[in-house]
Amino acid sequence: MTAKHSLLKTWWACGSLCFAALWSTMAAGQESEAAVTARHVPNETVAMISAWPRQLAAKERMQLAPLEVLTAAGQEHIGLDPLQIERLDIMVGFPGPAGPQFGALLQLAVDFDIGNLHPRLLGGEGPQRDGNFEFLPLADSFPNMVVHQVDPRTVLFGTHIFAKQMVAERASPGQIAGIAAKLTMQQDVLALVSISTLRPLLLGLMDGFNRELPPLIAEDLRTVVQSTDFAALRLLIDESEKLQLMLSGTDEASAQAMEQSFQRSLQFAQQSIVQELKSQITDGSQTSAALQQYIDRLSGSIVELITPQRSGKRLVLELEEFQNIGVISTLTGLLLPAVQAARTAARRAHSSNNLKQIGLAMHNFHDAYSAFPAAAGVDDDGRPLLSWRVAILPFIEQQQLYDKFHMDEPWDSEHNIQLLQEMPTTFLHPDRKTQPGHTVYQAVISDHSLLRRTEPTSLRDITDGTSNTIMVLETTPDAAVPWTAPEDYEVDEDNPGAQLFLRGITQAVFGDGSVHVLSESVEPSLLRALYTRAGGERVNF
Repeated sequence: MTAKHSLLKTWWACGSLCFAALWSTMAAGQESEAAVTARHVPNETVAMISAWPRQLAAKERMQLAPLEVLTAAGQEHIGLDPLQIERLDIMVGFPGPAGPQFGALLQLAVDFDIGNLHPRLLGGEGPQRDGNFEFLPLADSFPNMVVHQVDPRTVLFGTHIFAKQMVAERASPGQIAGIAAKLTMQQDVLALVSISTLRPLLLGLMDGFNRELPPLIAEDLRTVVQSTDFAALRLLIDESEKLQLMLSGTDEASAQAMEQSFQRSLQFAQQSIVQELKSQITDGSQTSAALQQYIDRLSGSIVELITPQRSGKRLVLELEEFQNIGVISTLTGLLLPAVQAARTAARRAHSSNNLKQIGLAMHNFHDAYSAFPAAAGVDDDGRPLLSWRVAILPFIEQQQLYDKFHMDEPWDSEHNIQLLQEMPTTFLHPDRKTQPGHTVYQAVISDHSLLRRTEPTSLRDITDGTSNTIMVLETTPDAAVPWTAPEDYEVDEDNPGAQLFLRGITQAVFGDGSVHVLSESVEPSLLRALYTRAGGERVNF
C-alpha cells in the first residue's frame, strides 16, 4: 500500500468517526415530543389533555373536515395555523386561593414568533420579565394571562403563575409528567387525571351527592375513587376509531376492588334501566313483547361492550369500530332517555329506602312504647307541639338531635325553630325538591287513619290489617310541611289522591313496614280504604 493510499484511508476513518460522533450528538440533542411535554408539566398539575392536530388533519378520515377553514380562521384571528401544531398540551393545576391555574404548551412544525400573534390578543406592553421568566402579557380580555417563547418551535401560554411554573426546573417530575413521558404509543387525543391528588376533593363532593344515588352505587363509586391512582383516556382515529379508558390502581388489590365495583354498578344500572323502560310497555301486544325482548338483548350487549378488563393493577375499557354515525346517533337517542330513566329509578329507590327506614323506626317505637306515636305530641291543654318525625329521631340514629329539642314547647318556639334546618336526610326526598327544612314524607291523617292526631295507636287497633293500611306517604313538593311541625297529609274524602302524584306515581310505607308504589290511576275508593285502620273495607291490593 502506498503512503498516499494509507493517508487517505486514515483521513477517511477519522472523518467517519467525526461524522458519527457529530450525528450522535445531534440525535441525542433532539428531544422527543413526550420529553418536551414532561419537562414543562408543573408538579401541581392535576389534569392534562393532549392532542396532535397536524397528525390528525393528515388522516384519511379527516379529509372531509373543513381543514382550509380552520387554517384561514387561525391565521386571521390568532396569527397561527392550528394545523401546524404538532402537539398541544392543556394543563390544569390544583385550584387554590389565586383561582384556577392552567396553561398550554404548543409544539409546532414550523418556526413561529409570539410577536406575530394577532395584535388584539396581546396587551401591547411589550416583553416583560419576572425574574428569569420573560413573557408577553395578553390583552385585558384575558386577565393574568401571558405567553412565553420557549424556542422557535415551542410556545406556552397560561395564567402568569402557572406559566412561570411550566418553565421552572424541577428536581423530579410530578405524577402527570411522569405518566406523559411513558405513554409514547400513538394517539390523537390523550387525557390524564391524577385521581390520587384530587381524592380528598372528590370524596368531599361525593358526600354532597350521596343522597342523589342509591347506597350501592354511592359505595361503589367511593371504592373506585379510593382505589384509583390516575385515569387516562386515549382516542385514536385510524382505520377504525379506538377509545380507551384506563384506571390505574395503587396495586393489584385495588384494581380488583375497582373491577368488582364496576361490575356491581353496571348490573344495578342495567336492571334499573330495563325495569324502567319495560314499565312503559304494558299493553300486552305481540309487538310490546318483542320490544321488551329487544331491550333485554340491547342492554346485555351494551353492558358487555362497556365492561372493563383488569390487567395487573389497571382496569381498561376499549371501544372501537364506531364507523356508522347513524348507529351512534341511534344509540345516543336510546341512551339519553335511558340515563334519565336510570336517574329516576335511582331516586325512586332512594326514597323507598327512606320510607323503609321510617317504617322500621315506627315499629321500633312501638316495641319500646307498645304503640305507634301520635301524629303530634301535645301539651296539658291538648295543643299540638311537635311532629311524630321528632318522636322517632332516636330510632333513626338521631338521638343527639332529639336531645336538643324542648319537648314541652311548640315546634316554632324560639328554641325549637332553630332546629328546623337540621333535618335528617331520612326526611329529605331525593327528587321532590322543597325549601330547606321541609319534607314531603307525611302521615295520612283522618278520623280513621293509622296514626291518630293526638293519641297513640297500637297494633290491635288496626283491624283492617297493617298490610292494608297506609302509614306514611310522599306528597307533592307544593304540599311539603316543616319537618318538626305537627302537620301532615289531611285526607280529602272527595279527592283522596290530591297533592300526591309526581310523574304519575307516589310511594307509601304501610303499617307492616312494606313500601309500595301507587299509580295515579288508582281508584279513589281503594285509596279511601287504604287510609283507614278499621274501616272493614274489602281491599284487593
